[in-house]
Amino acid sequence: MTRPNPALTSLALSASLLLAAGCGGAGSGGDRELLAAAWDIGQGKDPLDTAAAEFEKANPGVKVTVRKTPFAQYSETLRRQLSGNQVPDVARMLLGYGDAGNVLVLADKGLVADLSGSPWTDLVTPSGAAVSKKGDKTYALPVDSTSIGVFHDPETFEKRKLRVPETFADVLEMCRETAGSGTVAVAFGAQQGSAMARWLVFALAASTVFADNPRAGEQRLKGETTFAGTPGWRKAIERFKTMKDEGCFGKDATGVSLEAAARSLGQGKSLMAIAPTATMPLFMAGDPKARLAMFAFPGGDDPAAVRVPSAPASGLAVPRKAAHRELARRFLDFYAENRVRYSKIDDSAPGIPASKDDPGVPAYATALTPFLTSGRTAPIMDQTWLNPEVDTRLDSGTANLLLGKETPEGVLKGMDEAWTPTAP
Repeated sequence: MTRPNPALTSLALSASLLLAAGCGGAGSGGDRELLAAAWDIGQGKDPLDTAAAEFEKANPGVKVTVRKTPFAQYSETLRRQLSGNQVPDVARMLLGYGDAGNVLVLADKGLVADLSGSPWTDLVTPSGAAVSKKGDKTYALPVDSTSIGVFHDPETFEKRKLRVPETFADVLEMCRETAGSGTVAVAFGAQQGSAMARWLVFALAASTVFADNPRAGEQRLKGETTFAGTPGWRKAIERFKTMKDEGCFGKDATGVSLEAAARSLGQGKSLMAIAPTATMPLFMAGDPKARLAMFAFPGGDDPAAVRVPSAPASGLAVPRKAAHRELARRFLDFYAENRVRYSKIDDSAPGIPASKDDPGVPAYATALTPFLTSGRTAPIMDQTWLNPEVDTRLDSGTANLLLGKETPEGVLKGMDEAWTPTAP
């Protein structure tokens, strides 16, 4: 996924993720020049750079300039540009809602062009449509997808004669077996900004909420239900607390960063880590020689009810006031045609799958493929949370839960208090 791993917040999630700086005037450079805005992904190759170079080669006389800015500054800067006169022609954006710079938030403000009629729009999956479309209008090309699962080292599991847990009870048993051994069952950090608590709650809720009611997110969006009034959400937060009580996490988790948790897994001090596929490079950094893989997190006690949070996470959009909108749309069409090849550049899954039977997940995440192809998935939940404060309340609430200062009910009520009642 094309974002800097240390800053990853939810995919959707929640990642846990926004919009570009330093773009020159919209009319500069002539009619054959495209200006693309993007956040800097940090280490590794960026597929957008490759797409820009290949589009130039396929269209002699066209110049594509990709201007990047640090991820932390991206959202505010691009929002300012979209409302002013320094408008890029193409912009990388996070999909759905969840942050003031996400594509549907900007679409609601009339700042993003409708891409309906583009040749790739009919290929967008329902989960992709939920975060890139409103009504009959399409506002972004989904570029990459992310899934929340469990990183582990199969070699370590084999040496310790551990089996991949299939139920939540199996997870707790592994936590009990490792307690006091010097090894932590789950690499976990709840320091502000880490997003790991959010990812774990999403992984739990995928099975406790969405297995029984796939429309739960839609119902919450319409104000037909609440977090505190949904038994599955209560169970998800209660199970988060149970994991804490059973010693699944290390001590002082509220002071542990995402980077420190990643090192813990890479160095063998922890057995598992619940995180999005997009964070693989970060977890590999602890030990580049490790061969990490993923499996689905069992948030419930029925293996058949286990669901994997998965959805397109980022995409490319055309600002409504872009000077070269038609050329920009051609660039997005070109990117869509080559999406599978481009996804391999940064080892991500394409936002529009290669085919119905091939979601294109990286080799380390092949265990998730049966879930993705059979529809045993849940959304990246905060992509439909209209107010970013809901995420903030979830983060602070779970941190206080770890400290013994909050209850599961209090966490959910805090999220409800921050909720925007209905979609604009």
